[in-house]
Amino acid sequence: MPVANPRHPREDDPRFQRSLKALHVALLELVDAQPVEEISITALVQAAGVTRPTFYQHFADIPDAARRVALARLDEAFPIPEPFPEQLEITAPTIVGHVAEVALPVIEHLHGHRSFYLRVLDGAGNAAFFEEIVSFLSGRFLPDAFELAARRQAARKSDLMAVMAGGAMWLMVRWLRHDRPTETAGEMAQRIAAVAATMVAAPERETPDETRS
Repeated sequence: MPVANPRHPREDDPRFQRSLKALHVALLELVDAQPVEEISITALVQAAGVTRPTFYQHFADIPDAARRVALARLDEAFPIPEPFPEQLEITAPTIVGHVAEVALPVIEHLHGHRSFYLRVLDGAGNAAFFEEIVSFLSGRFLPDAFELAARRQAARKSDLMAVMAGGAMWLMVRWLRHDRPTETAGEMAQRIAAVAATMVAAPERETPDETRS
């Protein structure tokens, strides 16, 4: 669970891990119920059954805790997927199918916990948090395919992945903010997959008739 404060690396301490887990569970419940800015450290430690000094062993403040817990929730829900199958050619149709398959459960999870993630974004979001989310998405959207595309297009793999993940995040957040979205999670996954295919797939060769036209 990647929410512990790196200044206090006590992963082998059972008491440290128990208090971290208690804070994690309590904060999930609190943010599910109310905005981040309305949650106090006092309320959180009471809900978690720990002390205030224990809270500061793990987090700097409530926004820091909310960001870490949100990233942990994402990370726990979605391990890094299997790599793009080597036997499949990197073409637009294969990428659309693969990315849509990977993206759909992420989008469904975000929609299922829509209030939680929007509250963290609105009440605790900062540049570092957005970078962490982009990094999370980058690790799940065809990193091996981006490696090949980068070599073919003389671009940096990290740049391609950051643009793809950042754009996907923007599309998903905008979709989540609609109380009644006009698109289903499956349709949103297809949109993101289509963008990935446009960025990564090799351009189709023109037919002789097309080159003469």
